[in-house]
Amino acid sequence: MKKGILGYGIFLAVLWLYFSFLYDLETYSNSKYAAFRHAYYFTQTTFTWVVLWAVLQSAFHHTYTQIIERNFGREWVRSLVYGASLALGFQLISLPLDILGYGMAQWADVNHQPIKDWLGEWGVKSLFFILIISGLVIVARMCMMKFRRYWWLSIWMIALPISLFLLYIQPVWIDPIFENFQPLRETAIKDEIVGMANEAGISESNIYEVNMSEKTSTFNAYVTGLGPQKRIVIWDTTIENMQEDEVLFILAHEIAHYVKNHVYWGVLGSLLFSLILLKGLAIIIPCIFQRFKRRWDLRAVTDLKSIPLLLLITSILLFATEPMYLWVSRQMELSADQYAIEHTDSLEPAIEGYRSLAVESKSDINPSLFVKWFRYTHPPIKKRIEIMKQAQENKE
Repeated sequence: MKKGILGYGIFLAVLWLYFSFLYDLETYSNSKYAAFRHAYYFTQTTFTWVVLWAVLQSAFHHTYTQIIERNFGREWVRSLVYGASLALGFQLISLPLDILGYGMAQWADVNHQPIKDWLGEWGVKSLFFILIISGLVIVARMCMMKFRRYWWLSIWMIALPISLFLLYIQPVWIDPIFENFQPLRETAIKDEIVGMANEAGISESNIYEVNMSEKTSTFNAYVTGLGPQKRIVIWDTTIENMQEDEVLFILAHEIAHYVKNHVYWGVLGSLLFSLILLKGLAIIIPCIFQRFKRRWDLRAVTDLKSIPLLLLITSILLFATEPMYLWVSRQMELSADQYAIEHTDSLEPAIEGYRSLAVESKSDINPSLFVKWFRYTHPPIKKRIEIMKQAQENKE
């Protein structure tokens, strides 16, 4: 284990040195914050793998699973206790890394949320994480025990209604736990926003404003929810700190997501992707388990001791397939941009708006191909601005 930890330390040193001094960062700010966030992302991702690998290597893990098996008779209870304790332990171990991410955003003046509020939010998110992991461990073990050949399909069928229910209630019950949502306030631009939305068949009741100025100065807007809960959400920082024409272009972009049903297409794609992913796991897991079961003294795939291995394989496979999901997301964003371009007379405000967005967020406007593949849900700002400049020239 010591060699593995040492090797990981060397990897982190090389990673941070590269993004600090060698990475070709293109940004509108004088800060290297965007490059540091790239390094932080890959640190977080690989940290999860190292923790799970270390748990597999640990003698304490072997003893702890035996204690659970001796003291709890029902398998679902064993799964609950193990899943909850594993998730809790991971959150506590990850807390210094989470604090580093918070500190970086504070240092770059991107985030100004008080530490007390941040810790409270971290606690709530940790509770959700513990519940999700516990439920996942219970469902996965029960399905793998009962449906040995088609466990992957049974997991998907159980997760399907739960996922849709959570997506349905998210805007109404979950998101308000973390942010303060309200109907659009009476501002100088409200009538313009409502009028543009009405022209696209969107009611004022489906447009919300969220108070983000207590946490950040950056800008954003998005579409969320399913069915009657489907809505456009605009950050108050966007309304208060951007020019009227800039806000309206961003709104046109979000209207495109709304009328093109990108949320539904995204959900459908995610569900199909998860089914393929589970089938892939069903093929890969037995091979890797046979390769390493003696090394880590594992008896069966369904044992408690095997859970970190299953989570490790799942995490790595999710990371490896992330570029496909992100590519689809970027295509949807380009489609929404095109809709907004077609419904906007002058694109100069849009160009300035995207530039302002990049300035406030101190983002990397032209990332390397590798970074774009693994991090970017939206096309880089530089590409989006170039597309709008070309469209503006065509309009003229």
